[in-house]
Amino acid sequence: MRKFAKLALAPLLLLAGANVARADDAADKKAFQDYLTQAIPQGSADKDKVAAFNRTAGAYWRAHWLDYTKHPENYADVMALYRKGQAAYPHKPEERDPERYRKDIEAFKDYDAKNALPRNPALFVGSSTIMKWKTAESFPNFSVLNRGFGGSVIGDVDFFYHDVIGKYHPSAILFYCDNDVTGGFSGDVAFEKAMKVYAKIRADFPKVPFVFLSMKHAPNSAFADPGEPAAIDRFNDLAKAKTKTDPLFKYFDMDAPVLDAKGKVQGDLFEDGEHFNAKGYALINPAL
Repeated sequence: MRKFAKLALAPLLLLAGANVARADDAADKKAFQDYLTQAIPQGSADKDKVAAFNRTAGAYWRAHWLDYTKHPENYADVMALYRKGQAAYPHKPEERDPERYRKDIEAFKDYDAKNALPRNPALFVGSSTIMKWKTAESFPNFSVLNRGFGGSVIGDVDFFYHDVIGKYHPSAILFYCDNDVTGGFSGDVAFEKAMKVYAKIRADFPKVPFVFLSMKHAPNSAFADPGEPAAIDRFNDLAKAKTKTDPLFKYFDMDAPVLDAKGKVQGDLFEDGEHFNAKGYALINPAL
């Protein structure tokens, strides 16, 4: 009888939990709407105030990005307010000091000093999409080396070029970095930065293939500045055009393996709306 009672109670507990979750979501939404309503008239281009706005908005969308990908119609009102907030607190791109990654680079050096490195590896380099990629497990039949450092921009890879690329004598280089565009730079500016790195690679390794991993349209792009998707497309289009004039410059579409039948990015393939989870990488690996 006691066992039956527990079984009978289980659906009610699940329903109660769902109701609580919906109530929490509604409360979050109301609080965010109230914040936006108060913040928008006080809009400012002041760096600290813009950062505070982005932190508040970022916290809300990080909590609700997956539900948004499934039910965007439920967020139409708050999204309209949020767009006004973005206009009131305009984000300006800025260059950052590469030295903030000195500890990461020293960690690479320390690892290199203590371990036998693969000869002429396929070298994965770039930002957190690379860093989080379990490349050795994903490509067991290849000699691979991962030198991704999370949050990095293309200028950081350029600054630490010798430490993350030049010293390894790779057989191929696979490059991904999206933080310049997500940080507000145009697709043209970001691609120009990438070509500075590519010029160094060509000078040092004139016959080594370079695989440009396209900038992905992650679910979180929905919450970025309205011009970001077009900047991503521009960045990728410039890379695709490069393949027509340079046979060693290859292009791999990071979106294609993770699209559903309707051509939409699948939210459940991302751990946080920005980075792939294990299921996402599992679809990328065989395609690559």
